[in-house]
Amino acid sequence: MLVNGSERGLTIRVENDHSVQERPNMSGTGRGLAGLRERIHELGGQLRAGPARHGGWLVEAVLPG
Repeated sequence: MLVNGSERGLTIRVENDHSVQERPNMSGTGRGLAGLRERIHELGGQLRAGPARHGGWLVEAVLPG
């Protein structure tokens, strides 16, 4: 995880490795990344989420200062 802040903004980046485990059987609200993206956009920021270069998953939020 990387958190980097300055007067210009805040960047939060979380990246994991490729998982070899099965997905846990968990229920949720179904809003996950879509809800997070909406909240970040309301603050004038951007969200990037998707496969990482090395087979894991990447979520990065950039918020203005």
